[in-house]
Amino acid sequence: MPGSVVVAGRRYPAMTVATVLLNLIAVAMLSLTLLTWRPDNNPRSALVALIVTAVAGLVWTLARGALLEQRDVAVMVALAFGALAALTWGTERELAAFANGSSVPMLSVFAVWFLAIGLARVIAYVGTAVWGLAIASHADETLLVPAVTVAVQVVVATEVLGRLRARLDQLARTDELTGALNRRGAHALVTQQLTRRARLGTPLTVLALDVDDLRAVNNRDGHPAGDAMLRAIVDHLRSGLRPGDEVGRLGGDEFLVVLPGADHGVGDVVARRLAEGAPASWSVGVAEARADDDPAALLARADARMYERKQARRGLDQA
Repeated sequence: MPGSVVVAGRRYPAMTVATVLLNLIAVAMLSLTLLTWRPDNNPRSALVALIVTAVAGLVWTLARGALLEQRDVAVMVALAFGALAALTWGTERELAAFANGSSVPMLSVFAVWFLAIGLARVIAYVGTAVWGLAIASHADETLLVPAVTVAVQVVVATEVLGRLRARLDQLARTDELTGALNRRGAHALVTQQLTRRARLGTPLTVLALDVDDLRAVNNRDGHPAGDAMLRAIVDHLRSGLRPGDEVGRLGGDEFLVVLPGADHGVGDVVARRLAEGAPASWSVGVAEARADDDPAALLARADARMYERKQARRGLDQA
């Protein structure tokens, strides 16, 4: 659940900020090691190469900014694990070899928090195994127990934090009543899809839905009946969507349907299809993302069109 961080009055993705810090720490630690270098320590050429790599990662992260993706971070973390293994294999000092492994649990935690859990497991466990092989290359039995301790720490940190993150993600992004995305989850999804659109040029369309009869149902039959209707609406919406489409509940009777890869024409077709056999009537606004859209602008345009439809329907009813 990466979220965002405010720095100097501006909001940045937490993953971007953390990756900047990770690269800065790597540059600082490698530079300190280089300044205190001794012949039997980590190879000097490897240290220089790794400093250059960390600086390149820092520059890339700053250049990408909010567009930084998980695959960028995955490559950087994998390179960091490879660097630790290379330094461990190349040093002649057993203490320095083991000290390199002190960063292994930290990298694993970083991967679990910011990457998909499956990808994080692969990187953490493969990276730890490669570092363990580098430790084994020293053929020093005194390093065996400490190395196993590091491996156990990686497994515990990865599995415990991974499950904690999955649970927190679910609680933070899901509407408890209907199981749909809540407002926070829906906005996060739209932000993610807008970023994807900016990178790949694929269309993105959203539907803003406002249910007509919820208040009347609550007043006539009670809130449990209204809650049941809301759950039925979400079930109906999901049954008519493609894999990859998502439903969010933004408020009491307001819903959002996110259609990645769909243009405005497809959105109109989906809106008409979803209205057929629905458990309640609603007004819907369709909006396709534009090049300069942020989530607020896209959703505001969908809302405006939805209210236009609602007013038009009221006019017809009164007529």
